[in-house]
Amino acid sequence: MNLLPLFWLLISSSTDTLYLDLNQALQTALKKSPQAAEASVARLQSWLTLGQGINPALPAPQANITRSKELSGQALWSTNLTISQVLFDPAVFANFINGIVNARYHSLDAREKIAALIFQTTTDYLNLLKAQLLLDAAEKARQQAAENLNYTTERYRLGQASRIDLLRSEVFYSRAQINLLSAQKNAALSQEKFRATAGINRPQFIRATEQLTSPADFPITDPDSLLAAIEHINPNVQMSQNLTTAARLNLGAAFARILPAISLYRSWATLDTTLPKNYRAWEETTTRTDGIHLSFAVADIKTFLLAIGDALAGSRRARAALARTRFQLRAAAQSALLDLQEAKLRYAEAKRNLELNQELYNLARTQHELGAFSLNDLLEVEVNLAQAEVSYLTALCDTYIQTAQIGYLLGKTDISARAR
Repeated sequence: MNLLPLFWLLISSSTDTLYLDLNQALQTALKKSPQAAEASVARLQSWLTLGQGINPALPAPQANITRSKELSGQALWSTNLTISQVLFDPAVFANFINGIVNARYHSLDAREKIAALIFQTTTDYLNLLKAQLLLDAAEKARQQAAENLNYTTERYRLGQASRIDLLRSEVFYSRAQINLLSAQKNAALSQEKFRATAGINRPQFIRATEQLTSPADFPITDPDSLLAAIEHINPNVQMSQNLTTAARLNLGAAFARILPAISLYRSWATLDTTLPKNYRAWEETTTRTDGIHLSFAVADIKTFLLAIGDALAGSRRARAALARTRFQLRAAAQSALLDLQEAKLRYAEAKRNLELNQELYNLARTQHELGAFSLNDLLEVEVNLAQAEVSYLTALCDTYIQTAQIGYLLGKTDISARAR
């Protein structure tokens, strides 16, 4: 029976093969992924927000030229140049500090995006590697099942095997084919998932070359300290803290508007039938005015009170969001630690189970060749060995995935520490 080459059918559009280890995969994602571009925009937005916050506190020039006509039809030209400087304005200074706070928010947002990209790329790459290894194991199991079926078929033809032996061999072969089809589909899907995450547009076949020979090394000597570090370092918590700080500043600024806003200004104005031809002519016809400007926001009591109410609501909302983020992060961190510990224990058991199944298979093969072990029993041992290999490979990759998740919660953006 011919096996449909589903895996090769799904990747038939690939023009070449791209070999990547984990470090190369991460570097590719940081260059090509749309999420990396979003992080770059967030960093730019950080600088723009800082500039927007500082701008109102700087001297503000304003210039205009106006042409009008008198009833006589005579044209008049007026010029005006005004420079103002804020001395005291709660709204301006709150905006200044908010600019600094929000600039940090966008910087943290960029960091969170990069950390998330590294985690997702690591996860998708390891899933790709796992799918390749499982595909190899499934193909090996199918080949063994095919050899056993051919052997049993020949023995049945010679009258040395029963019909039951033949049917059981066919069943094992059919099961191996089904498992191979599933492995082929998963390998093809993992290709598409990794390409989407890494931003690879070309229809390349990705071959993961990372060699995993031992579980991820992430010693957890003090889970409580690690949880505390995650709560302190995590970008999402820091962003929520920034939003809380900004809300408090807005509340303080809303109450401070009971005080007048004060600014100084100096203006130069001209009015003539012609525009000044040069600086000297403009200076001779210019009237300079110096003054102080006071603005009382509290005079509009409705707007003043509504602003205070809105600031109070924003402050309470920000505090609630910060508390929610901390609770969610702690739950995610606890889950990640438990998952990592479970993955390591499962790896140790899977490795031991694989060694036992390998030893059992070698012994059973020898006994079968001596006629002391039936073919049906040997097939059962082979199936258990294949399942043990799958469990081992899955557990090995999972230790790295869970380690990457903890790195994401810590906001790690250094890929050098992730490459083996």
